[in-house]
Amino acid sequence: MTENEEKRPSEGKAQARRRAQSAFWAMVQRDLLIQARDMGEFVFRVAMLPFILILTYGYMLPTLGILPESFPSQMFAGMVGMSMLITGIHGTAVPLTMDFNNLHEIEDRLLAPVSARLVAFAKMLVGIIESFIGGLIVLPISLIFMGPKIDVTMGAGDIPLLLLVLVLISLASATLGLLVGTIIKPTQIAAMFPGFLMPIVFLGAIFFSWQSLSAIPVLQAIVLVNPLVYANEALRAIMTAQIPHMFLGWSITGLVCAILLMGWFGFRRFGRMARGEMR
Repeated sequence: MTENEEKRPSEGKAQARRRAQSAFWAMVQRDLLIQARDMGEFVFRVAMLPFILILTYGYMLPTLGILPESFPSQMFAGMVGMSMLITGIHGTAVPLTMDFNNLHEIEDRLLAPVSARLVAFAKMLVGIIESFIGGLIVLPISLIFMGPKIDVTMGAGDIPLLLLVLVLISLASATLGLLVGTIIKPTQIAAMFPGFLMPIVFLGAIFFSWQSLSAIPVLQAIVLVNPLVYANEALRAIMTAQIPHMFLGWSITGLVCAILLMGWFGFRRFGRMARGEMR
């Protein structure tokens, strides 16, 4: 075999990788452009739930003396985790189910020179980016209404660990969004919040720590299936360590297990839908 003949397979693989990368980023950029056109709706959707919860539980009730003054510190980490998880789920699941069932745009993407798994990753990356934006949006709302009452004990040395946890939360939100997007139909989107997201939010260790549920052992065990519990407990351990929290190693392990489990089922269902086995 000549030197030119040896180069051809490697050059072909390199060209295939470049085509796949170009197609991948084109899909991501298109989805982000669509979101940018509806930026006002996106900000309103992401900010409204945290705003109402922070206004009620973080400002009004502590000010009225119904909740202790330390309660904003209790819920601060939970608000960040909730905003990231819910935003990432919505940002991945809703466009995915619309593409598969109404718009059928996903069929065009599956004709691109990339694998079906890469198409799913493109959808997930948009959800991951939106998840981080959701976390950023909740910060000014928290500072405006709860700023003086929040006691954050995190130091500069905790920032790398915080970034790791934030990445894990965004990945968990995207994998759960991928799974949900392959299950629900467009007609079921309206029921997704009260039937699916509401239990995740209010049983996700936002207003209480997981350890405090020891008074209700059955519920303490049940909420362990909720990835938001691990997200909020990990953030609480880093940002407000003075509040009782789950051991950080367990929280991170729970997040990783949730990502692997939900990702496995989500990619499996996506692949079957891409092949037309599930419609």
